[in-house]
Formats: sequence, structure tokens, C-alpha cells
Amino acid sequence: MMRLFIMLLLLANIVYFTVEFIFGNAAYTPPAAIKPGIPAIELIKNKESTSKTASALSTRCYTVGPYNSEKAMQLVATQLNDFGLAVKIRREKTKDTLNYLVYLVAQETREASLKIIEDIKKNDVKDYHLIKSGPYKNAISFGFFNDLNKARRHSEYIRFLGYDARYTEQKAVREIFWLDYDEQPDKSAPVLKWSKAIDPSSIVQKIPRWCEF
Repeated sequence: MMRLFIMLLLLANIVYFTVEFIFGNAAYTPPAAIKPGIPAIELIKNKESTSKTASALSTRCYTVGPYNSEKAMQLVATQLNDFGLAVKIRREKTKDTLNYLVYLVAQETREASLKIIEDIKKNDVKDYHLIKSGPYKNAISFGFFNDLNKARRHSEYIRFLGYDARYTEQKAVREIFWLDYDEQPDKSAPVLKWSKAIDPSSIVQKIPRWCEF
């Protein structure tokens, strides 16, 4: 009788472990890693990195200018600094058209040029003179014109009189100034308004540019 009881007990254990082995893993539910309502832990380093990335993506970068006057540029830069924005100043050389010279190319001799002048006097041409030095020496000037169309028409009139008049653009090198700065969407500086108030003569633009991080 005791032997039968032991055999049944062993058989029951075998059946129990068999059932646990086959079905136990499917029925097992691991405990939740995070309890409901408790926020996940975020590393400070990752949080700061995410914050910096978001800030960089929202930053807007601009170039404003050109300013004809260094003083005006400095005043606007000061306004931007007072507004809490960092500014980078850039200088640039540019060539501007001053006017247009209408002229007749230099003759072989000064006397030949004077002879042409005497002839042109008879045709109601009032602005003329012999250029005595420089790259146009012994050429005849028929005046400087601010408007290209006027220079072209006057040269055509001189050609109508029988002389091969030409016109050329007179340029001068000057320095212009630009300001580069970055701003956040919620902190937009009225830089164009400042620029107009400080220097109405400069035609200033606010140009988006690629941000350098």
C-alpha cells in the first residue's frame, strides 16, 4: 500500500513538471518594467543633447546689408547687441558706376584733335574739351552722363556728325558692410526698421542664410 502511494506521488510530480515545462512559459507574464503613471528615467546628458538640437533647428540666421557707411553699420550692430543677439561684421569691396564718359579716341597729334574740336563747334555741341593727360590723353571729351541712355544718344549724335564717338562706364571702388546674426523665432529684431532710421541712404536687405553650428 505504501509502495503504491509513493508511485502515485512520483507520477503526480512527473505530470506536474511536464505541464509546467510545456505550458509554463506561455502563461508567465513578467512584471512591468515601469509602473503606470511613473515617468521613464531620462539621462541628463541625452536631455541636454536633445535640447541643444531642438534649439539649433529652430534658430534662424540672417545677413543684413549692404551699408554704405561704417558708422551706420556699427550703430545697427550695437542695436542688435542690445537686443541680446551676437553679430558678425563683414567688409566687402565693390565697384560702383559713377557715370558715363562720351569721347572721341585720341588722335595722332594734339593739333589733329584741336582741328576736330573746331569743326564740332559749328554743330551746336557745347560740351567738349581736349584731355591733356592720363589714359585718354589727346582724346576729346564730350561730357559725363549719369544716365546710360543719354550717353548713348549723345554718342550717336556725334557719330551722325561724322566722328566715331564712343561711351565708356566710369567706375570707382568703395567699401560696403554686412552684418551676420542669428535669432530665435520668438525674438525677431526689427533690424530693417533700425537701418532705415539710422541710414536712409542705404538700401538694406534682410537675407536668410545657412546657419553655422
